Parts: sequence; C-alpha cells; structure tokens
Amino acid sequence: MRSARTRLAHAALASFLLLGVSACKFGSDDKDEKAGDAAVSASSAPSAAASGPSAPASGPASPGSPGAGSKALTSADLKAALLTAQEMGTGWTAKPSTSDVYGSITMTAVPANAQCQPLLDLMAGAKPASAAYAGEILTTTADKHTSISLDLVRFQSQDEVSKQLAAVAKLRDAHDCLEMTATNTKGQKTEYQVMWGDHQPQMGDASVWVSLLWGDPKNMADPNYPEPSASLQFVRVGPNLVKYDGRPESTSYSAEFVPDAQVKAQVDKLTAATRG
Repeated sequence: MRSARTRLAHAALASFLLLGVSACKFGSDDKDEKAGDAAVSASSAPSAAASGPSAPASGPASPGSPGAGSKALTSADLKAALLTAQEMGTGWTAKPSTSDVYGSITMTAVPANAQCQPLLDLMAGAKPASAAYAGEILTTTADKHTSISLDLVRFQSQDEVSKQLAAVAKLRDAHDCLEMTATNTKGQKTEYQVMWGDHQPQMGDASVWVSLLWGDPKNMADPNYPEPSASLQFVRVGPNLVKYDGRPESTSYSAEFVPDAQVKAQVDKLTAATRG
C-alpha cells in the first residue's frame, strides 16, 4: 500500500490542488503524539456532557430532515443501530469500542487558522455536547493494515451539529484549511495537512470526507520522516452523527475510506432507527 504522503499527493493532483505536503512524524516527544491523536479521536476521555440515554435532545430540527420529529435515540438504541459484521459483508469483523463516551478533547486553532475551528471540533468530538453514544472497532481483510473506529452519536442540539457540519462543508468547498496549526490545553502545537474528499457522494442530511496528516510542526517540513494519517468520514442524520475514523497500524501505510456502500448501509440503518 502506498505511503500516506504519496496517497495524499496523488489525490491532490487529481483534485487540482497543491497541498505542498511534506513527510513528517510526531517526533521523539510522546506528548506531541498524544496531542495529535487527541485531535482526531472521538472518544479519548470521559465527558460530562456525554452522559447517556437520559440526556434530552434540544434545538430545532432542520426543515425536511429525516430527524425532524423522530425518536431521540438512547445509547442502547445507537448500539443496536451499529452494523453487525454480517451486515458489513465478507472479510469484516467488529468488536465493541473500549469507550462508552464521545469526545472531550479541545484543540484550539492558532489565530491565523481561526476559521478552521469547526473542523478541529468535528474531528475531536469536542463540540457540540453529546447526549448518547455507541461505537465499535472494525477490521477488514481488504486492508489488513488499518483499524477503523465506527461511532454513532446523538447530540443534545441538532441545530448546533447542523451548523458545525455546514461550516466544515463550507471550508471543504473553498478548499480552505489545507494546512492548519492548533494547540492543546497545555499549549502544545500540532500541525495538520488536510485533503478534502470533495468528490465523495453526499449522504444523510450532510456529509464530509477528509484525509489528514499531522505531527510536530518542527518535523513537518522534513522529508526523511514518515507521518501518521487518518481517513475520516462524517454523516449527519438529524441530531445524530455517523463517524468512521480509519487509522493505519504504522506510518508505512495509509488508511482507506470505508466503501461508500457500507457507509450508506450504516446511515440507512441509523435513519431507520430514528423512525422507530
């Protein structure tokens, strides 16, 4: 499988974008690695807001949304709505996520990249506040080097998550935030290089596909280092979100997007659950 750098460079040419992507790594400081992982992890630490099934849904429903007037899903409902290995097809396996909460890590864009904050929040699951969550870890024989986190989330406010996805889609459509820098709560910086999947099919109420490289800013310009990568897929269904997060087992490989047909199957199953 091609390296993350090569894959993103080829994708950029296909989209007539020049990312100027250089190979990178987190460096020897483990704190930098944790900071980078936190910003693309939806279940890194407990969150008071991500409490469970009793939290109420709030915010107006989007006109024409399949979530309008639909059932407010509990964590148990979301767990039941996850695709099973049998539903995914030959070669797929699924096991429960080790976390029972969604997101709590905050990464703050530096002032020069302030417009990228909605993307950082979406990646980390830091905002908006969630009300229910279920997840599982997927593997497939088609890509033995990658593990995939599948998260289903219901947010407390449909209006907030709708605005967030709309803001991220606007960044995608403008090909903005191709390079951005953010800090964690300890002031440690992580640099990101972004490739928007703007040729992917639209699903649900809104959807965004994005591939990332990230690392210590000191190493991002050094071509002698490999870089970690992730392929993220987000689909909103009313106040609910489907998130696929693919990570390669090492920087020698790059994560692939989950096949569109499987994402659609998950979106359809979640949508059916909201209708009771």
